[in-house]
Amino acid sequence: MKRKIVLLLFAIMIAALFAGCGRNNGGTSEQTQSSADKEMVVGIPKVTESFDFYNTSNGFESISMSQVYDTLVIKDNNGKTVPSLAEKFEISPDGKTYTFYLRKGVKFSNGVEFKASDANYSIDQAMASSWTSWAYASIKDCEVVDDYTIKLNMKTPNVGFLEYLANPYYSAMLSEETVKKYGKDYGKTVESTVGTGPYILKEWKPGELCVYEANPNYFKGAPAIKKVRMKTITDVNAAIIALQTGEINAYFNDIPGINYDSVSKAEKLNMVTFPSTIFFECIMNTKTGPFADVRLRQAVAYAVDRQQMLTVGAEGHGAVADYPGNRQGYTEGDPALKNTWYPVDLEKAKQLVKEAGMEGKTITIKTYATDPYPKLATILQDALTKIGLKAEVQQMERGAFIDEVLTKGQYEIGICRWAAGTKDMDEIMYGSLATASIGSAGNWSWYSNSAMDELLTKAEAETDPEARKQLYADAIKIYDKDVPQIPLYYPDGSRAYSKDLAIDKGNVEYDRLFDFKWSN
Repeated sequence: MKRKIVLLLFAIMIAALFAGCGRNNGGTSEQTQSSADKEMVVGIPKVTESFDFYNTSNGFESISMSQVYDTLVIKDNNGKTVPSLAEKFEISPDGKTYTFYLRKGVKFSNGVEFKASDANYSIDQAMASSWTSWAYASIKDCEVVDDYTIKLNMKTPNVGFLEYLANPYYSAMLSEETVKKYGKDYGKTVESTVGTGPYILKEWKPGELCVYEANPNYFKGAPAIKKVRMKTITDVNAAIIALQTGEINAYFNDIPGINYDSVSKAEKLNMVTFPSTIFFECIMNTKTGPFADVRLRQAVAYAVDRQQMLTVGAEGHGAVADYPGNRQGYTEGDPALKNTWYPVDLEKAKQLVKEAGMEGKTITIKTYATDPYPKLATILQDALTKIGLKAEVQQMERGAFIDEVLTKGQYEIGICRWAAGTKDMDEIMYGSLATASIGSAGNWSWYSNSAMDELLTKAEAETDPEARKQLYADAIKIYDKDVPQIPLYYPDGSRAYSKDLAIDKGNVEYDRLFDFKWSN
């Protein structure tokens, strides 16, 4: 009996051994299947309300939109502009003609081939959009040469123009057929959202969440991560908790300075930092209301302690800025001026308030209701009170703030941020200070000065790097005198994601799902 039991146990062990080998041999298949079924969950501050790219706010919303669209050129992990939908491109010696040779066989998610007519249509849409038209101010027209070639003809050279084309915020390529088919309803449903991008929209609750599936026919190869869920998390503290508990795998927004240590030391998280292109500023309505008087704007410049703003807003993680583009990382065209802004001088500020006839008058500060804006607004409120003004703070929901303040200019003074999509002074200064950019495009102070416009137009066309820097230096002198805004600071940029994910650190700041893969 004992012998039978021993033989039976031996047989079971052998069977288990072979079964184990079988599982190991098939383990790759099971693991691959598991990875294919595994869903990456990403938190962002706001999922888009519409996928109609050129008729939708291009703030955080663009993160959810850009996953289904592509651009003619793109930034690689070294920050270099390289071909994408365009197989190659050429720029004429005089800088006035850009020729793009498109890849053949690229398909939209509905199976229709992407052609030059689509690229031409997309650029026409960008040139007409209130959100992006300023970026195309130097473009004369787009010319279709053949099915796979287009030419962009410039009014004047623009040395930073490729930067715009590499950013989906400004140059997403659309399906002409689909946009015309749905008209005003384009991008309002899953079915009407069509792109050439690495992901296909499969489910969508506007403003709340998007569910994507990898595009198996993507021209760069199918994405490594097959399923992604992107959802709105407006509260950054809630997002950090979600990261730490594993509720989300990545957060496509900066980690506040106060949370740096806890996130960077978290056992299951990676955190990457980089020089940010996000500019925190105090904007003032220079067109109407009390701040149309430059003396009152100069008074605020003397009153605001920008180092205190940086300390409170970013826990000191970043750098005080003297002008737009004066950031820690390299910015093309930046003259790298130092100590050009106003020192804190409350007595001078009080005198200017008195000269403007504003002593004891009430001022309303408008800002977003989410951190760090209320804290920054409180500092501004205190500064204005010290120089003889009665300041009140009005916190607003993001959509209402964008509509009322940034789009319609219905405000006196406010705190917000200006996020650059490129690292070139043309976008940063033309986009926020040129007359052509007034309103939703980025000039939220409704500032207009013909001398500033002339300098910025010359600078974008100047091919000599040093001469270009001098033009921006001259523009900054006007900026200092006119005070269309108060430059506050550039925080350190950062992204946190689960160690279950892998990505080239040079790609982290671009928020492209395609760049991620599972680490195991």
